[in-house]
Amino acid sequence: MNKKEIKEFLLDKDFSEVEELDYKGEELVYRAFYDFDEAELKAARAYSNDESDYEEDSEEWLKDFFLPYLSDLAIDNVGQCMEEIMEEFEVTAQFVSYEIDSLNYSYLEFILAFGNEEMDIDSIVEEIGL
Repeated sequence: MNKKEIKEFLLDKDFSEVEELDYKGEELVYRAFYDFDEAELKAARAYSNDESDYEEDSEEWLKDFFLPYLSDLAIDNVGQCMEEIMEEFEVTAQFVSYEIDSLNYSYLEFILAFGNEEMDIDSIVEEIGL
């Protein structure tokens, strides 16, 4: 598995701070942050205002519309990126995301795992202690 090429691929796909995590298994595990660009934030804001009767930036507006939209967007984009990596590098891949911080929603944190055979991302995250 080419660690350097996979990391470069991730950095080219809206990820920042791609950090390899210390893991005793054969899988390659990264912590990475998917950064939302202005267009994505603007789209989330427009969707939330159109679909919601809540006041913009209210707790309900954030919790029920804005943050879920951003989370779904990031998960879809990361899933597509992982599929591209699996195809290009002939590896298996899985990921897990954290919740978006309502005070700083400019990014979403992910744990990404790559291997040569099937793996269990939940076990990997547990072993790492995250």
